Amino acid sequence: MNKTGSFTGKKIDRYEFQELIGTGSFGEVYKAFDKKLFRNVAIKATTPDFSKKSGGKEHILHEARIHARAEHANIIPIYDVLDYGQSVLIVMRLVLGEDLDHMLSREKQPLTIDESLKIMHQVLWGIDYAHSRGIVHLDLKPGNIRNSLAGEALIMDFGIAAMLEDQSLKENYVHGTPSYMSPEQIQCTYMDARSDIYSLGVILYKMITGHYPFRKVTTLSELLKSHIEETPVEPSYYVPTLPEKFEKAILKALEKKPRNRYHSCREFSFALEHSLKGRVEHNLDDKDLRWDPRVAVYLKVRINSKEIEHYISAETINLSTSGATLRIASDIPVGSNIELEIYFPKEDEYMKVYAKATVLWKDSNPEHDNIVIGVYLNEVKDIDRYKIGIFVRDLLLNVEQDELPSERTKTFK
Repeated sequence: MNKTGSFTGKKIDRYEFQELIGTGSFGEVYKAFDKKLFRNVAIKATTPDFSKKSGGKEHILHEARIHARAEHANIIPIYDVLDYGQSVLIVMRLVLGEDLDHMLSREKQPLTIDESLKIMHQVLWGIDYAHSRGIVHLDLKPGNIRNSLAGEALIMDFGIAAMLEDQSLKENYVHGTPSYMSPEQIQCTYMDARSDIYSLGVILYKMITGHYPFRKVTTLSELLKSHIEETPVEPSYYVPTLPEKFEKAILKALEKKPRNRYHSCREFSFALEHSLKGRVEHNLDDKDLRWDPRVAVYLKVRINSKEIEHYISAETINLSTSGATLRIASDIPVGSNIELEIYFPKEDEYMKVYAKATVLWKDSNPEHDNIVIGVYLNEVKDIDRYKIGIFVRDLLLNVEQDELPSERTKTFK
């Protein structure tokens, strides 16, 4: 029997509302039929009260614009947005399946490593792409990951997502779901891609063990304090057969300080694979270079941008076909568009490669009197990205199996 809601049976624009399939504090989600393209869709209809609480329709449209900017196979796409009366209607792909939260409840036992990684790798790829577009999700949890009948893991609900250059969410108000929030979210300090990585670490921990990372938590205040202060229970406490390196990979994502976590979802994904290398063979020649991990490689770099009057010297700490981590001596704001000159070794000389990039995050390091920034390479000149991938892959082939991918492998001065 179909569930009914306030929009059931209505015909708005080209859409026929058929069945209520979900509810939340925002409003309702419906299965609907697109009469123009002859396909079923999902429509998220906000309530007037939610529109007022969220800052009005413009805030909801802002959410839709952010979501639409993240076009990836593992992110549920937005098709259309309609302004209807006191509501905003967001038209999305209808995904037949169940969310991860329901799946974990139904299974009534932890998932295996293979089952967990089948889901987690897809989520990491999707969120990594969102980060490359300057978007942090800030509400990653099992309820926002939907598993389709075809085995796809799809990320939903960018309702409190923030552009990296817009840190308005810091304004003394905690956003997110307490069980999965990073320490910096709880403390309302600067949040970036690594905040999402913490949440993904909690999700993976829950999938593998069936528990949350902290014990003896009975109140919300205790939970929030645990995220900030308490050391997570080692996953092997619940799953004694868990490989040691796999456990370390999970715990690294749960580090209290963002600088001690993985700096990209791509790095996290590779660390999980690498931790099981003795159990599963991975052929680097067959890797899709769009998802190659960043490898520790030190190259000279010069930076120029509209925000600075002269070139800044820097060096890469790690590198991939799509991004890099740079150590710099002068501050560059997050969100800045910069130009890079990267010096690649070529026999006894150097090849200068030009690139346009966006600064995704930064970390100050008082101990070493420098700043570390993460950049996404929007455009690369003078060299094919594929060749950068080969360069990175060749370095990876030289990494010993017991080394983590974040360790230094080679230096070029």
